[in-house]
Amino acid sequence: MKLRQLQDFFPPERHQDIAALYQRWSSQHGDDVEAFVTDLHQQELISDETLRNILTQHEISLSAPPDPDIPLLRLTPRHRLVALLGKGAMGEVHLGRDPDLKRTVAVKKIDPKLVHKPAFATRFFAEAQITAQLDHPSIVPIYGVERDEQGCLSYAMKFVRGQTLKEYMDDARVYYQKGKAPPEDLSLKARIETLLPVLNALDYAHQRGVIHRDLKPDNIMVGQYGEVLVMDWGIARPIGRRERVTQSPSVEKTRAGSLVGTPSYMSPEQASGATEELDAASDQYSLGLILFELVTLRRAITAESSFETVVKAAAGQRAPIVHFASKEKIARELRAIIEKATARKPENRYTTVGDFADDLKRYLRDEAVRAKPDTLMQKVQRWIAKNRGMTLGLGFGLVMLVFVVAAFLQWRGAVALEEHREAARTREERLVELGSLVTPQAHDMDAKLFSYETLLSGFADAAAMALTNDAPASTEYVGAEALEPGKGPPDLVEAKVYNNEKISFGSVDFFLAPGLTKEGVKPELDKLVRLEHVMRRVALLSSSEDALKLPEAKAKDLVLQQGVPLVWVYGGTKTGVVFGFPGIWQYEGENGAPYDPRTMDWYKAGLDGEGASWNSAGVDESGLGLLMTASQPIKNPATNELLGVAAVDLTFPYFIDTLLENPKLKEAGEAFIVDDKGLVLVRASQKDKAKNYDASYVNPPFEYKNVLDAASREKNGRLELDGGRIAVWSHLGAVEWVYVVIGATDKMLAASGK
Repeated sequence: MKLRQLQDFFPPERHQDIAALYQRWSSQHGDDVEAFVTDLHQQELISDETLRNILTQHEISLSAPPDPDIPLLRLTPRHRLVALLGKGAMGEVHLGRDPDLKRTVAVKKIDPKLVHKPAFATRFFAEAQITAQLDHPSIVPIYGVERDEQGCLSYAMKFVRGQTLKEYMDDARVYYQKGKAPPEDLSLKARIETLLPVLNALDYAHQRGVIHRDLKPDNIMVGQYGEVLVMDWGIARPIGRRERVTQSPSVEKTRAGSLVGTPSYMSPEQASGATEELDAASDQYSLGLILFELVTLRRAITAESSFETVVKAAAGQRAPIVHFASKEKIARELRAIIEKATARKPENRYTTVGDFADDLKRYLRDEAVRAKPDTLMQKVQRWIAKNRGMTLGLGFGLVMLVFVVAAFLQWRGAVALEEHREAARTREERLVELGSLVTPQAHDMDAKLFSYETLLSGFADAAAMALTNDAPASTEYVGAEALEPGKGPPDLVEAKVYNNEKISFGSVDFFLAPGLTKEGVKPELDKLVRLEHVMRRVALLSSSEDALKLPEAKAKDLVLQQGVPLVWVYGGTKTGVVFGFPGIWQYEGENGAPYDPRTMDWYKAGLDGEGASWNSAGVDESGLGLLMTASQPIKNPATNELLGVAAVDLTFPYFIDTLLENPKLKEAGEAFIVDDKGLVLVRASQKDKAKNYDASYVNPPFEYKNVLDAASREKNGRLELDGGRIAVWSHLGAVEWVYVVIGATDKMLAASGK
C-alpha cells in the first residue's frame, strides 16, 4: 500500500495530517504503510471498521517474488500433490491435499525451467498476489504461497468442483441441436444470471485497480452448488501501471506492448497491441462477447486462423446477434445491451461493468434498459403488463359496454388480425435478416482493408530500412525519365490490367521531381532499388499467400493480365524521388508537367499520424480511373525523422465488386461508403464509369443526412425513408467509414429472405 492510497480513505482536509504522522512514524520504523495503519489502530486513532476498510479495499499492491536461492521456512511446502490436472504456458496445476486440514486443494506450480527467469517468476508471483488480494465470493480464493527444495514457487487455491462456462454452454447447445427447449437451469434467463456474479467480481476488481485481460468461458467455473468463480489471473495487472511489477528495474513482465490474452475474446484496443493503455473498458468488451455467446450459443468472433481472428478483433468485428437455433428470437433490449458493451470505441461502452450488470438486471426484471430506452408505446405496454389488476378493474365497465359489439366484430376481424400479425412477424424477421447481410459485409470489408494496411505497413518499414542503410552502387534500375522512345526494360509487355500500356514486372520504375537529376540522387536510387522484391511481394500477397508460390511467368500473368487487388505499390521520398511497382514504360504528370510526389494528395495524406490513412477517392494519374488509396509515412526507426510516404491503390471496380456489394442485395439496393465528413467515397453505381472521371472529380456529400444522424448514434441499424425506401448501415472498424445500403423496402426485404 502507498501513502496516497491510505489518504484516499480520509477527507482531503486530513491528507496533510496523515502525511505528517506517517513521516514521523516512518523515520523510526521504516517505510511500511500497512504497519503504520496497524499502529494507528492500536493507538485507537482509527476505528475497527476503518482498519478493515483500509486493509481490504485499497488498490492492489505488488512486490518482487522471493529469491529462489534464499531459504525461507515460511514457504516450506505443506500440500501433497496427488494428481496432475493440467499444464499451461508457465507451469502445472495439480490436485493437492492439505495434510493438516484434510482438505482437497488445487496447487499451481511454476515450471522448474522458469525458476531462475525473473520475468516469469515475477509474473507468476504477481498472479498469486493479485488473486489473493481480491477478496470476493466469485474470485477463487488463494490459501498460501509455497516453495519446494528446487526453488519452484507454487500457490494453493480452492479446488472448484463443476464445469467451465464453455462446458455449461455446450450442454445448453445440445438441447437446441435436438430441437428441444433446454431445462430451466440452462434457459436463457439462467445463462444470463450465471454471468451476473462474473460482472460483479470484475466490477469489484476494477474498483481495486486491477484488470483481468484474459476473460473467456474457459476461465470461468460454474460450481456444483451454483457458485460462479473467475479463474486464471495470470496476465492481470494494475490499471495504468506498465508491465512492471517489481521494485527492481531489472525485472519486468514479458510481452510489454505486444498481444496478451485470447484473440477470440479481445477488445479492439487489446488486439491492436495497446497493452499499456488497457483499462476496465477492455475487460467489459470481453464480458460483452461472453454475454453474446451465452445468449446466442455461438462465438462472436470466428475465423480460419489466429491472424484473421486478431484482425477481426482489432477492427471490432463480430457476428450478427443471431441465435444458434435460427427460430429463437433475441429481444431488442438484450441486443442493445450486447451492442453497448461491445462498442468499438471504449467511450461508447457502459461507464463501468457495474452499470453493465445493472442493465442486465433491468432486462431480467422486464424493465426498460438504458442501452435501449422504451418508446412511448412500449412504456404503456410494460405498465399494463405490471399492473394487470388495476388495468382489469378500470377496463371492466368498458369491456361490458362493448362486449356485444366486440363479439359481433370478432369473427370478422380474427382472420385479418392474425394475417396482419403474421405479416408483421415476417417483416420483422426479414428486417433482422437484412441487417445480418449488411453487418457481415462490413466486417469482411474491414478485415480486407486491415490486411492491406498490414501489407502497406510492412512495405513502409522495408522502405525505411532501405533508406537508412548504406547500399553499394547499382545499375539495376532503369527510370522512365531516362528512357528514350523505343527503349526500356527487357520484360516490358502490354498489360491488359493497365489499359494495354507497356509495363515491367521485373523492374521498379523511378521518376524524379523537377530540379532533380539521376546523378544527384543516385545514392538514394541505389538504396530504393533493393525494394523491388518487397513491392512485388506486397502486390502478390494482396491476392493470396499462394500467389507467392507461383512460378515467375504465372505471377507476372496474374499481376499484369488478370489483376491483383493492390494495382499500384509505390512511394515518394522527401527529396522528390518516386518509386513504383509494377514499372511504367513512360509517364508524365498532369497536362504533361513533371511529376512531383510532394504535391500530390496521397503524399500529403500520408504525412498525418503514424499508421495507414485511407484517402478519399482520387483519379489515377496513369489512367486507371478512380482509386482508393492508403498511404503511410516512412520514418527513420532510430530518429523518427520523416523519409517519405508509402502508398497502395485499389481500383473502384475491384472495390465495388469484391468488397462493397453484397451479392443478395446488389439488384435490390445501392451500396455506399461514406466517410466521417459525410462525403461519398464510393458508390456501386460508379463501377462502370470509374475510368471516365478526370482530375477535377471531388467526392460529393451523402444526400441522406437523416441516415448519417442515425448512424452517429448506432453502430449498426436501419431507417425507413420516404418513398418506400430503407437504409441499412454498419460502421467499419479499420477506418472511420459507414457502409450503407439503400433501396426500395419491398425489394430489400424480398432479397434478404432468399
